[in-house]
Amino acid sequence: MQAITQILKSKSFSSLLGNGFGALLGVITFALLARVLPKDVFGPYIVFLALYGIFETLRIGMVMNAMVRSLAQCTNSDEEDVVIGSTVFITIGLTVIYSLLITVLYFVFKAFGIFTEYLFFFKWMVIMALFSAPNNYATWYLNAKLKIISMSSIRILNQLVFISLIWFYIKAEPNIYAVLISYSIAHLVVSLLAIFAGWSGIQHFFKYAKKNMLEIFHFGKYSMGTLIGSNLLRSSDTFIIGSSLLGSAGVAMFNVPSRILEIIEMPLRSFAITAMPKFAKLNAEKAFDALRLDFERKTGLVFFLLLPISIMCFVMADWVVFLIGGKGYSESAILLRFFASYMAILPLDKFAGVMLDTINKPNLNFYKVMIQLAVNIIGDYLGIMIFGNLESVAFVSTATFVAGVLFGYYQLNKHMGIQFKNVLVFGWTEFRNKSLEIIKLK
Repeated sequence: MQAITQILKSKSFSSLLGNGFGALLGVITFALLARVLPKDVFGPYIVFLALYGIFETLRIGMVMNAMVRSLAQCTNSDEEDVVIGSTVFITIGLTVIYSLLITVLYFVFKAFGIFTEYLFFFKWMVIMALFSAPNNYATWYLNAKLKIISMSSIRILNQLVFISLIWFYIKAEPNIYAVLISYSIAHLVVSLLAIFAGWSGIQHFFKYAKKNMLEIFHFGKYSMGTLIGSNLLRSSDTFIIGSSLLGSAGVAMFNVPSRILEIIEMPLRSFAITAMPKFAKLNAEKAFDALRLDFERKTGLVFFLLLPISIMCFVMADWVVFLIGGKGYSESAILLRFFASYMAILPLDKFAGVMLDTINKPNLNFYKVMIQLAVNIIGDYLGIMIFGNLESVAFVSTATFVAGVLFGYYQLNKHMGIQFKNVLVFGWTEFRNKSLEIIKLK
């Protein structure tokens, strides 16, 4: 009973519970949109999310990991205020620069007749950049402070508002404009809440310091490149499929199992969120042996926790796809089986990236993602060129993540002495011990 109580009180469980509920709402959102929207509307919406996600990843990459690392090393509230002020300043600056750049591109593309089918997206990307800034900064700040319940609450509220608008507004007007209006309103509502709750950091804006901003920038430039690369890694499939003969319908078919994979990533993200501040603190204290052991145990534990889920997705692929997308996406089941083949190695890849950032090697994490991106893009084009189907694209994803794991653990062994076999050995021991504690056999 004591073991269960400790688990329930842990930050990891709170994060897992919040992200789990958020994942459930994400499933509901996706399932509603898949049923309410025609495929020729649903496909462009997926393209919009991929385009906007590139910018959002830019902000996250430049600010979030640097803020988590910097706040973990602060010794008093004054130092924290300076870090917050500096990161808010950078966030606002990035948003303004992005908005101006998108505006210029809109008029240039319009004048030359480029990208005309999706040109109206540019207006909505500027609106979203402004509406979502306080909301997103709040989640980064609450993540860094390990205020997991508050962070989960604003994410869940965002989804609840969007679901309500899908049901009462988009259902009656199933077009792309109704979707974009609803998506923007959901972010605006939560941003206003974040400002009033004091989570947006805007009250510390004038406490920024040039020294802190430079430190954050130099760390963030690699972290930003890493996350942009990671976003491109996820969205490159969408772009390549959409530009091929498979078209928008192919995008929609591919993104049903992709969304299921994102749901699996939710608990993984929860463990990474709670692990990074502790990793950063141990690194700052130069407790390298403790850091290495903690990494190997946690990474291996999460690997064995997610392994049964990946196996279940492979076995029950038809049922899972039907639950998420309905009868119209039954052909996506084979794609989910390909995705399930590499679901289990996602923790190994994710935690390797977190550790490279923690030990102040964000450049190596960046190189890792660039290798994965190159493998994915080349493999996708070759697969579609030779086989002309979605299955080849899904197969390439496995090779992509294997490449990242190989590079990541080579670098971790070189710089930290982390042994891949220890991840499996210590992880299994941790998984077994916790399982035995829960079922009262130990």
